[in-house]
Amino acid sequence: MTSFTPLGSFVSADTPAARIDARVKLALLLAATVSLFLSQAAWTLAAWAAVLVGVVWASGMKVHDHLRALVPVVFILAFTLFANALALDGHGSIPIAGPVGLDPAGAQRGFTAVARIVILLGLALAVSSSTTPPQLADGCVRLMRPLARLGVPVADIGLMLSLALRFIPIVSEEFFRIKLAQRARGVDFDDGGLIARIRSWASVLTPLVVRLFRRADRLGESMAARCYAESADAMGPRVPLAARDRWVLAAGLALCCALPVLAHLLH
Repeated sequence: MTSFTPLGSFVSADTPAARIDARVKLALLLAATVSLFLSQAAWTLAAWAAVLVGVVWASGMKVHDHLRALVPVVFILAFTLFANALALDGHGSIPIAGPVGLDPAGAQRGFTAVARIVILLGLALAVSSSTTPPQLADGCVRLMRPLARLGVPVADIGLMLSLALRFIPIVSEEFFRIKLAQRARGVDFDDGGLIARIRSWASVLTPLVVRLFRRADRLGESMAARCYAESADAMGPRVPLAARDRWVLAAGLALCCALPVLAHLLH
């Protein structure tokens, strides 16, 4: 049994990660984010890399899916590494030209930052690839339920999140459809100068924005006709976590707390 996810992959109900409650996965992702940036030692990054391998296996995600997700941020990762490794004030241990040199300590900091981003992106991708958009939205609403006592419109936030997650594949589909149509009309997106490329991509982005506004208007009219506004306060009944989910949550939180603490004690 599979279903479409915002990232364009499919969620299999047979994987171990797909059987875990969405609230547990979201809570552990937040805890892992904090723990990952608090961990300073090199061995903790190796431990998180091992955790990532286990999570990827449990989610049934393929390695090339993770690598494909890194393509949009390759430039940012390379710039982060280069900016940390390059020294412009003459303090670089490896001189290049004049005051410009390479700083091994800065390169190590840059590599640590890149490794954290790659691991965090892999964990987030594993969560999204093992959880359907309705499950993600429902998990966020249930986690934020206590905020409703403070007057926070939790149900409205959940509704907007659900719509946003459902619009991601629609935006991607519309984008590639318009791009193919413009390419068939002779628009070249690769050749020419900067101004020519901007004009070429404007021929895609302009109709894309117009279509998205039209879809949003139709969606708003449909929701108003079905009285969604009047039923937005219903967040559903409280659903306790299963024993398996509680064990996974406890083990994950223990790991997230143990790694930075051990790294601090062994420093």
